[in-house]
Amino acid sequence: MSTQCDNETIQPGEVFIVRDGSTSEAERGGATAPGGADSVLVQAAQQGDIEAFGTLVDRYHTQVYGITTRMCGPAEADDLTQDVFLKVLTAVRQFQFRGDASFRTWLYRIAINTAINELRQRKRLRETTGPSLDEPMQTEQGQVNRQLSDVSTEPYRHAEQNELQRAVQEVLGMLTPKQRATLALIDLEGLNYDEAAEVLGCPLGTLKSRLVRARNAFADKFRQYRPEWLSAGDVGTE
Repeated sequence: MSTQCDNETIQPGEVFIVRDGSTSEAERGGATAPGGADSVLVQAAQQGDIEAFGTLVDRYHTQVYGITTRMCGPAEADDLTQDVFLKVLTAVRQFQFRGDASFRTWLYRIAINTAINELRQRKRLRETTGPSLDEPMQTEQGQVNRQLSDVSTEPYRHAEQNELQRAVQEVLGMLTPKQRATLALIDLEGLNYDEAAEVLGCPLGTLKSRLVRARNAFADKFRQYRPEWLSAGDVGTE
């Protein structure tokens, strides 16, 4: 079953993704993208070639930004994405291609860990200072924004898509960091199970169980916002 939003079909398993329709170089295949294979660029970057490192940043910036946005929200995504690539620049000399190990997997692991550290810092800050007035508050119907963004100046045809984007981000905020990471890697970035398990450092069976729980948790909470966007049969187990 599929649903409609802003004249675009949203497949049941894609409600979490909410893509803008563009396709990045990395999604089309980093190894054959302009600039050469990741291995060539990484080796050049390890020798101090800043242009090669810049090509890697351009190739994966959209993906890292997507991960940090889904994990921590759009407000901090720019800073977190920059932080991720600064860490990569510092550590790239230590990276080694071993067997099937890929630069993308290594990069995504840094992005996930950076996002999780940010969430931990937020939790510690809330425990010492109390909740921010801008953060969502918990109600019997789930979390709701204390302040909704002003969309009055946006074209009407984008209003429903913006509402969907906002609902997705709010529901993600109700999930655990591990659940968010699993959804971001598999449903947003399209990693296969083996790659995602490697990024998250967990056994394949654990990853599959976590993915099922994360998808079901997301679907259950998302129905509180717009039931017509996600029916009871849209999300299944594997």
